[in-house]
Amino acid sequence: MSEPATFEIKQGYYIQVNGLSMYYESSGDGIPVILLHGGLSTSQMWVPVIPSFSRDYRVITPDTRAHGRTDNPSGLLSFPLMAEDTAQFIQALGLQKPLVVGYSNGGQTALHMAMTYPGLVRGYMIGGIFNSMTTAWLQVMQGQLGIEGPGVVDVERVIQQNPAVIRDLQQQHDVFHTPGYWKTLLVQASRCWWNPPEHTQVDFDKILDPILFWCGDQDVFCPPEQSLEMSRRVKNAELAVIPNADHFTMIQHIDIVILILLSFMKRVIGTN
Repeated sequence: MSEPATFEIKQGYYIQVNGLSMYYESSGDGIPVILLHGGLSTSQMWVPVIPSFSRDYRVITPDTRAHGRTDNPSGLLSFPLMAEDTAQFIQALGLQKPLVVGYSNGGQTALHMAMTYPGLVRGYMIGGIFNSMTTAWLQVMQGQLGIEGPGVVDVERVIQQNPAVIRDLQQQHDVFHTPGYWKTLLVQASRCWWNPPEHTQVDFDKILDPILFWCGDQDVFCPPEQSLEMSRRVKNAELAVIPNADHFTMIQHIDIVILILLSFMKRVIGTN
């Protein structure tokens, strides 16, 4: 079998995966840990945790489909598809039983991986997700992001009401694509977010690998009550609730998050 088509650039690497040219960065040595970022973000969201993780692990941070430097020729975007991307990414790099950390979109992707690819990874740490869409998240999509339905985005309203959001998207995405790419990304994300799957007990029973759910106690988009329910629906799952953290201030509590995740990883490795 030939080596995957990989080449180095100044900031990282590209690899051909599932019809994508996927960008990723890698730091450190040891058992691999893949960090999956949130929606409308990029792998750079993990910069604060890399120094602590890379002391003992190989830390791999991809830009997921349509985000950052990674393209999306098909225009399709869904959690099952991003789970497939990540599974093929693991196989293309020849990674043996990595650990996977995901937050928000990355967490939803990791949950699909756990249900679909048992045994592929050593364990999952899934943060900031829901199983049933909350009213608070629906209001953010409609009010702040102009998402009115799958594939329907009121771009002019976003431009008028949320110029700061546009600036962030341009800085994180447009610079690697074309001017105005943020509009394309929002439309694709709207299809992913508007009708998220609601998993049944049959789905949760498919999870065989060690799994930790983690969340903020003040997250109204992905409330801790839902994380508690999901943890109870998976055999031997663990739950960590970070105090005084909502969905967007989690980074302010990153030291606590790092301790929780490192502790889980060491225990999982010790039992394998």
